[in-house]
Amino acid sequence: MEKVLISFREDWSYFQLALKQFEYSMNACSSFNLEFEFSETDLEKMEAYTARFARLLDIYTQKILRIIDVLEGYGNGSLRDILNRSAKSGIIRNEIDVLHWRILRNEIAHDYIPSEQRRIFFEVKQISTQLMESIKISENYVFQAKWL
Repeated sequence: MEKVLISFREDWSYFQLALKQFEYSMNACSSFNLEFEFSETDLEKMEAYTARFARLLDIYTQKILRIIDVLEGYGNGSLRDILNRSAKSGIIRNEIDVLHWRILRNEIAHDYIPSEQRRIFFEVKQISTQLMESIKISENYVFQAKWL
C-alpha cells in the first residue's frame, strides 16, 4: 500500500501542475465569446486551452481516479467501473459528466478538423467549471482520507 501512496503523491504533483496550466489557459481565454473574430494568437490560445483540458482530464481519469480506486480497495475494471464507484463514494459528482468529457477529449486528440476547433473550444469552455468542481470534490476526498 505504501508504494501505491508514493505513486499517488507523485502523480498528484503532476496533476497539480497540469491544473495550474489549465487554469492559466482558462484565464487567457476567459473573454472569448462566439461573436469574437479570432486572430492567429487567439487560435493558439484556444488550441493550448483544449490540449490542456485533454491532458488534465487524462491525468485525472487515468492516474488520479484509478489510483484512488486502488486505495479504496478495488483497482480492477474499466473506466466506467471506476467512475461508477467514484460517484457512489462521493469522489466525483457523477460518472455521466466525466464520460461526456472523455468523449470530448477523444475528439480533441483524434478528430482534428480545423473547422471544428471553434465548436470544441466553446464546448470545453462551457464544461470547464464542472470539471474544476469535480476535481475539487476529489481533492477534498483525498485530503479527508489523508492520502496527501
